[in-house]
Amino acid sequence: MEANKRRYQYENTGTSYVDGNTVRKLRATPDIRREEEQYIVPTPRRQEQRQHKTLSGINLASLMVLTVAIIATVYVCVEYLMLQNQVTQMDKSIIKMEKELTVLTNENNAAYESIDTALDLDYIYQVAVEELGMVYPNKNEVITYKSSSSNYVRQYEDIPE
Repeated sequence: MEANKRRYQYENTGTSYVDGNTVRKLRATPDIRREEEQYIVPTPRRQEQRQHKTLSGINLASLMVLTVAIIATVYVCVEYLMLQNQVTQMDKSIIKMEKELTVLTNENNAAYESIDTALDLDYIYQVAVEELGMVYPNKNEVITYKSSSSNYVRQYEDIPE
C-alpha cells in the first residue's frame, strides 16, 4: 500500500522514478559481445579550407539595393525630423499669435467700453434739442415705403410711391 502511495506521488510530479520491487533493470543480462568487440575510432581527416573569392551571401546587386534602401531610410528619417521641427515651430508661433490676439481683443474691448462710457446720450439729446432745435418727427412727416428686392437703400434714388 505504501509503495503504491509513493508511486502515485512520483507519477503526479512528473518524474520517472519508481520505488519498490517493480523497478526495471536496464541490463538484466550482461552483454558479452560488447566486451569482446573493439571499436575502431575513425581519425578525423583534415579538410582543405578553400578561400572564397567573393562574399558568400551577398553579391554586388544585393549590396547596391541594400545601400539604396539604407540611404532612402536615412533621408526619410531626416525629412521626418525636419517636418516635426517645423510643426513644433508653427505650434509655438500659433500660441504666440493667440496670446497677441487675446491681448489685442482685451485692449479693443477696453477701448470700446471707454468710448461707450464717454458718450452721454442725455447730453447729446439736450444739445440736439436745445442748441440745434431738433425735434422728433410727427406721424405724417414719416414716409414709409416697401423696398423692392434690394437689401440696401441708395441714398440719391427716387422714393417709390
